[in-house]
Amino acid sequence: MAARNTSQSLDVTKGVIWRQLAALFFPVLAGAVFQELYTLINAYIVGQYASLTALGAIQATATLTDLTISLTIGMGMGCSVIVSQYFGAGDDRRLEQAVHTAVALSLALGFAASIAGVMCAGPLLRLMGTPADLLGESLDFIYVYFGSALLPVVFNMGAALLRAVGNTRTPSRIIAFTCLVNIALDVVFVVRLGMGARGAALSTAGAYLVGTIMVICSLMRARGPWRLHPSKIRVNGSIARDMLKCAVPLAAQNAIFPLSNMVVQSTVNGFGSDTVVAWGLCGRIGSVAWLVSDAFAMSATTFSAQNFGAGDYRRMKRGLHVSLLMATIGMALVEAIICLNARELSWLFANDSSIVRLTSWLILITVPFYVIFSFMDIIAGVIRGAGESLMPMVIIGLGTCVLRLVWMLAVVPRYHSIVTVVVSYPFTWTITTIMFIFYYRHGGWLTRSLRTARHRRKEV
Repeated sequence: MAARNTSQSLDVTKGVIWRQLAALFFPVLAGAVFQELYTLINAYIVGQYASLTALGAIQATATLTDLTISLTIGMGMGCSVIVSQYFGAGDDRRLEQAVHTAVALSLALGFAASIAGVMCAGPLLRLMGTPADLLGESLDFIYVYFGSALLPVVFNMGAALLRAVGNTRTPSRIIAFTCLVNIALDVVFVVRLGMGARGAALSTAGAYLVGTIMVICSLMRARGPWRLHPSKIRVNGSIARDMLKCAVPLAAQNAIFPLSNMVVQSTVNGFGSDTVVAWGLCGRIGSVAWLVSDAFAMSATTFSAQNFGAGDYRRMKRGLHVSLLMATIGMALVEAIICLNARELSWLFANDSSIVRLTSWLILITVPFYVIFSFMDIIAGVIRGAGESLMPMVIIGLGTCVLRLVWMLAVVPRYHSIVTVVVSYPFTWTITTIMFIFYYRHGGWLTRSLRTARHRRKEV
């Protein structure tokens, strides 16, 4: 069996829990921040050097691009759970097979995403009621984005595989470098060549190309059974089945959010272009809090999966309690910084005073509630770490998305205001978190996961 601790991996099945979680969390957060900078930098440069129409076009396509990223991150996280379990169990043979199976699945998904995205993006934007003055540049952006969708799919899968063995630093460094590439390309395509929204999409595609090459090279140079050999990239049937059982519900769960947000976006579109821009900027600025929440959830998932593979179920549960405490402190700090600087942050992306005023107001009434979402995300992450993905998807689908759609269709028409739209978020997060607490305590998820793991070992 290969050594579990190398300079490029982290075994969290032993040691002080909060330190191990922090060692996972901070590199994941750094990488997520730099990845989000792709969209923030595009928004900043387009807003400052192109036009409000181009900026609005990028915001109008955000739900579709977020859908793609959410699906690919969900698939990556789902596959990485199986990889983490084999890593924690010290099963090097299955660990090697799992890595190559995951890469093969990402290639297939990437090609499918490109074809489906190019074919469906235009009709979906029109179905969502994208304002006519934004539609042209929205199509320019979205066709380039989906034409290169293979790149973020493979990139996110590769990064997830590195994180699965505790190597959170390498993906973070790669993302930081590709962020610099994105800035350089934005200067060329948007500032110098004046290509507007299409230039921003080309910049993002170029950055993902560089990042994908670097992630694949990192996997090929890894010192351990998780090293990638291109000649071994193929699908192992039993491992692929286990991965898809975990990944498909998680990808679907991640997709539910942007799908429900498409309905929300359609509602927001009815309030006019200024509100569309402000709503999009509020989401982008508030995304820093989202990133902190997601980093805690990813860390909790990796911690849970490795300890589940090692058979230390008590440590799994202690990890949840520590994660929730760390998230409470971390989210409170981030939310305070964003809210106290809401107006200044809004000015970074728009020079229009009315849009800045509306954006900062939306930030103040949404961002303070992100900590509730964080609790939901972490509990779900711990459960997913044991390989249980279906019920978290169902709970999130019902508690967050279906309930939000009902709110949009039943409440918003009666009280037609952007405030009514905003209230739906903290309300549905709270309901979903309560459902997760009940399921964690009484749902029997660990017993089912143990039974599945025993059956999997018999098949080997």
